[in-house]
Amino acid sequence: MKIDKYILKEKKSFEIELKKVFSNINRKNKLHNIMKYGVNNGGKRLRPIIIKEFSKSLGLAKTQYLPAMLAIELIHCYSLVHDDLPSMDDDDYRRGKLSTHKKYNEGQAILSGNSLLTLAFELISSLENKKLSILLAKLVGGSGLAGGQSMDLEFSRKKLKIQKILDIHELKTAYLFEFCASAPFIINNSKPRIISAARKYGNLFGRVFQIMDDIHDEAELDNHSINILSVCNKDEAILLCNKYSRQAEIHLKTIVSNKNCKMPEILASIMSN
Repeated sequence: MKIDKYILKEKKSFEIELKKVFSNINRKNKLHNIMKYGVNNGGKRLRPIIIKEFSKSLGLAKTQYLPAMLAIELIHCYSLVHDDLPSMDDDDYRRGKLSTHKKYNEGQAILSGNSLLTLAFELISSLENKKLSILLAKLVGGSGLAGGQSMDLEFSRKKLKIQKILDIHELKTAYLFEFCASAPFIINNSKPRIISAARKYGNLFGRVFQIMDDIHDEAELDNHSINILSVCNKDEAILLCNKYSRQAEIHLKTIVSNKNCKMPEILASIMSN
């Protein structure tokens, strides 16, 4: 698909910028090297790509949105480093590569995750945008990503209803996408109703993303998995994705008039892969 090639091209472009962040870091400091290891995890870099896509539609300069791109990916990487820890998901590998705590040790993995999160806020603060910083803090803290991780631990051995699973999806995944979609509009000082529509779009995009991720993880489903397929079948999950996708399309029309915006194709790609 053309869109898959586009995403790959944008991923490579972003990773050049990500490499620059670590190029000036003191290599003698072992923790910095461990942070770099956790960031080079083979991810799709979809979250920063979304920030760039909406920023381009608004005509923002690269210097206006790049710190947000870098920050959100560092936060995503920190969450993966911590997710893999023995006290959490206890995964020895991340995309075929040793998890940070297996490559180094648990203590160093915790410190590297904490440092990636701190570095993310250092970068976002360079934009000197109070609204953006506050939103990011809310979406990744106890009321957002971290709260979702806590619920994941609390309910991992319990039988859940679909709404509880969707609530965890929202906190752990959709909130980061909510930031990605709305950050460019906050940077652009767009009207509150536009920012609100962008947040709703990102939230729905994230819900689709997580459901499709659950479907891809079907082979690894067990009694402890918080996976939507534990409460519904694959066809029902895809129907829910289609519902969210239609709702997202409505919000997208509110926030973007540029026909060159690739977001519809990116969402379609997520649903088809």
